[in-house]
Amino acid sequence: MSFDLHKAVGSSAIPMTPFTEGDRVDGDTLAKEIEFIVRCGSTSITTPVMVSEFENLCESERKLLIKIPCEAAAGRLAVIANVAAPCTPQAVDYAEYAQAQGADAVIAMPPAGVSFDFIRTYFKSISDAVTIPVMIQNHSMAGTMLSPAQIICLCEEIENVKWVKQEVAPGPVSISALHKVKTPALEGIMSGYGSQYAPLDFARGAVASIHACEWADLVQQVWDLFFAGREQEGRDLHYKILPALQLEGILGMRYAKEVMIRRGIFKNTLMRKAAPELSEDDGKEIDRIFETVSPWMKDIGL
Repeated sequence: MSFDLHKAVGSSAIPMTPFTEGDRVDGDTLAKEIEFIVRCGSTSITTPVMVSEFENLCESERKLLIKIPCEAAAGRLAVIANVAAPCTPQAVDYAEYAQAQGADAVIAMPPAGVSFDFIRTYFKSISDAVTIPVMIQNHSMAGTMLSPAQIICLCEEIENVKWVKQEVAPGPVSISALHKVKTPALEGIMSGYGSQYAPLDFARGAVASIHACEWADLVQQVWDLFFAGREQEGRDLHYKILPALQLEGILGMRYAKEVMIRRGIFKNTLMRKAAPELSEDDGKEIDRIFETVSPWMKDIGL
């Protein structure tokens, strides 16, 4: 039985893709990363998306980034599988595979440069291929950005399309614009931007943030406070850990992977996407970040 996506509130952590020195996906480290996410307290995993360098993975690797998380998660939290593709048949294939592996939902970004008629057919085909929830990834810098009216249209017309990751600049403002369109067809909104705007996202209607996993324990604690009715405490904690989230926006996924090395999960910061190496100054700043957030870090025990 699928994990109820309505219980996936707070941290929806994205695994970075670990690579071996031979440029292969490191399956053992990936499984360890998923266990890390579970022990951080995250309520869902979203994989493989931009944080995972999904556009630099071949089809078999993309499926591996669905298969291993489903197996390692073992029903302890929701797995939201990315099925975005440049053509509809490929997206449908990924969706069918994801459901067969035990994914609890699928997420897809509309391809770039296509019409709304294409997008409607694309999401209907994905929905028809599965019985689990379908989430729209709406991004202002990738794919084809959708208006609130278009999103609501898809949710109302297509059976399983009921969720949205709203990551349109300016993030919290775009969440407000979508949330104020009251319709039961839209069951939930998740945010992005590395959970940097969590207090605003929560106040404006988001129920979770989809973010890189290196600080998943910190992010989940903030959202737990929100949902416990302790919003001011959640805001206070958020602003204490915010430098750790912001540094990712500056240094990218090498930073995230370096944090995961220091947390005992990753072996290296290898990437397929072109990305500068971390400098000595970057390393010193990461030292400071660890000192700042250490009071709230969980002892994951891996």
